[in-house]
Amino acid sequence: MKKFLTIMLLATLSATAHSQEANERLHQLETYLKELEYGVSHEQSNTHERGITHRWRTSFPIYLLPHPSNNGNMSEEQRQKVIHSIDSINARREEQMNKALDSIRIAFAALGKYASESYLYEYHKDGTDTIKYSLAFRQEEDSLYSSRYGNQVYFHNAREVASFDYQKGYDSNYNRVNGYGSYQHVYTIPNGITWDDLKPFDFAAFEAQIQPVLKTLKKLKGSKTYPVYWRHDEGFEDNVGNGGLISKVSRQSEYGDNKHTGLTTGTHYFIPIQYKSEAEAIYHQLDSLTHNYVDNHPEQQYTYYYSSRFLPHANITGIVEGHDIRGDKDYHLKCMMDEEGYHILVITTKGELWTPKDWQKLKSYINGEKVYR
Repeated sequence: MKKFLTIMLLATLSATAHSQEANERLHQLETYLKELEYGVSHEQSNTHERGITHRWRTSFPIYLLPHPSNNGNMSEEQRQKVIHSIDSINARREEQMNKALDSIRIAFAALGKYASESYLYEYHKDGTDTIKYSLAFRQEEDSLYSSRYGNQVYFHNAREVASFDYQKGYDSNYNRVNGYGSYQHVYTIPNGITWDDLKPFDFAAFEAQIQPVLKTLKKLKGSKTYPVYWRHDEGFEDNVGNGGLISKVSRQSEYGDNKHTGLTTGTHYFIPIQYKSEAEAIYHQLDSLTHNYVDNHPEQQYTYYYSSRFLPHANITGIVEGHDIRGDKDYHLKCMMDEEGYHILVITTKGELWTPKDWQKLKSYINGEKVYR
């Protein structure tokens, strides 16, 4: 914490409302949150005429374990040892969360007087905590448009926005103290491209860029390629978690009568687990080519995700999503690793994307019916 405070105090307080880069103070905060082992995601997108938008996000879950009841299943000596262990775990969790809260509180308070608008709200009573912060820097001399929901303020046309929402209290359902916070930092760089100038993501041109890399993995012994076919028709339902899905991404729910249908097709590339260095090299090449492509095509609609590696198990890392907002198709380049190896998905979705559980083992998924290879 002392390290963070030193950095914050030495950092310039003269952040202007017309800076061409994202606020350095907020980046320092995000770096410190990473040091506290909170994952901070970063994505870049061009899905509207305001320009290129960067978004940093992180969440702060905290669960304080309750003490065991003395129900006769253990001696009092054993129970006290368990209580001591639980108290140590809870103390570490609270210390980590308090460091994060203090750093966030300092950053928002320091930036408030330089922001175009800022709001700080805190409420603490009997172990219940509520914190809601938001601040914004306007775009040139434009007026800011904002809305309120409870004690949270949301900005809709700012050049840069940061917000933090935190709740903590006793959860009687689980007999424990639960807390959860979410941080978001959004920065938009105008590029002069109007809505009429925006074009759909060029799936074919992008694939031509990455195909040479995908061909190299086919030379690795044991590597495989499989066709992808996931389909759900109108009227079919499958709950995430309880059903056969990992995730369900609604593509057009906000636009007219959405029947929640979708067809996902493409190719699944597999690299055996023993090729760790080769797989990492392929990932970095794909990431580099993708970043270069979207930077050179600001007129195309996309969301690019900054990441440095394959994520394990059910965590599918999206490298890029190519959008066609005026149509009904999306393009996805995704990666994942599991105990068997490394998986790369190159897929196109018409309608909604539903990702089935065990997708890396499936020949097809049609309305909940899975056919394994």
